Amino acid sequence: MDMDSDPRRSDVVVIRDSDHYHARGDSVIRVENTLFKIHKFLLTHNSTVFDSMFDLPVGMDQPEGSSEEFPIVLEGDKAEDFRAVLKYLYAPPVQTQIQDITTAALPEIISVVTFAHKYAIDHWKEWGVKVLARLLDDINLVPAEHLCALYLHYRLVEDAPMGSRVIKRWCEIIEKENLPIIPILDAATARQDQDALAQAYCIQIRRWEEGANMFDPGLLQEDDLGQAHVRRILSGCASLSFSWSRMRSREPYPFQDAQCKGGWSMEKHEKVCIPYSRAQWMAAMADAERQYPFIAQMTARLSAFGQHLRQNTPEYSSSSPREADCLGSLIQQLNEHIPNDVHFLANHFFPKSPQVDTQ
Repeated sequence: MDMDSDPRRSDVVVIRDSDHYHARGDSVIRVENTLFKIHKFLLTHNSTVFDSMFDLPVGMDQPEGSSEEFPIVLEGDKAEDFRAVLKYLYAPPVQTQIQDITTAALPEIISVVTFAHKYAIDHWKEWGVKVLARLLDDINLVPAEHLCALYLHYRLVEDAPMGSRVIKRWCEIIEKENLPIIPILDAATARQDQDALAQAYCIQIRRWEEGANMFDPGLLQEDDLGQAHVRRILSGCASLSFSWSRMRSREPYPFQDAQCKGGWSMEKHEKVCIPYSRAQWMAAMADAERQYPFIAQMTARLSAFGQHLRQNTPEYSSSSPREADCLGSLIQQLNEHIPNDVHFLANHFFPKSPQVDTQ
């Protein structure tokens, strides 16, 4: 343990918590430099983790938590978080009604759920999850300053859908208000979240595309992103650009079968279906580029591309359906490949290493 951070050091000033040092409490808990004297039943009743903590002897047969000299030390936790937990543990039932908890209490609720998750306090974790679900019913109403803590919490408890909702909203605010992406980079790096990093990288690419030549060395240094992030952004931008260019140039398309789905011969397929499909394909690409001019808008661009093909392909009479049938098959296969979420973006910024055959 790093001695500078050891909470048991004698030269560290320790204070009693002003809210939760109860004279009639039967157990002492230390979090950071703060002592809490509480009634252990509130913790042991709800958590097997705490139940076992209070049974651990510490020399002279004195159990941990029996006095200020032998407190239970919660390392890695914050005093303000534990204070929030105790606030609700000691609160009368009328103050813990889920429908009455307001957004102002959001930081406290995050602390409660995160702490309860760590120490297996199941009842309060379930309670906090329900409160968060109600408060986040409309995530657009959640103050921006709480989004980082929310994101870190949901990644910790492995709630991917809620984590994705939070990161999406956080990115929207950062882009709309032209805020630095560094907070997202730090949080996503801490949680090893490549999808969130990819979304933040796309924000930065769009800014560089709007403002100047994104390969200007001076521009790359201005945002203080760090070399690792800059390298990923540049390589990801190149990968996205190459991917879109390949869609424009490849013929026949990887989504179009060599055998005509309209029933024509191979020769007729190449003379009629492929040129017809290519014309529709290029029109869809042009429309998608018009709507979403930046390469980092690839998710929205692909969605618009597929939508154009579905909605703007002319209908053909039943007497000559073959090229339309063939295009319809292409569109169906394309829809299976067009991503409907952001997960595919990470592959452009974090390419997987090829497998090496050692046999």
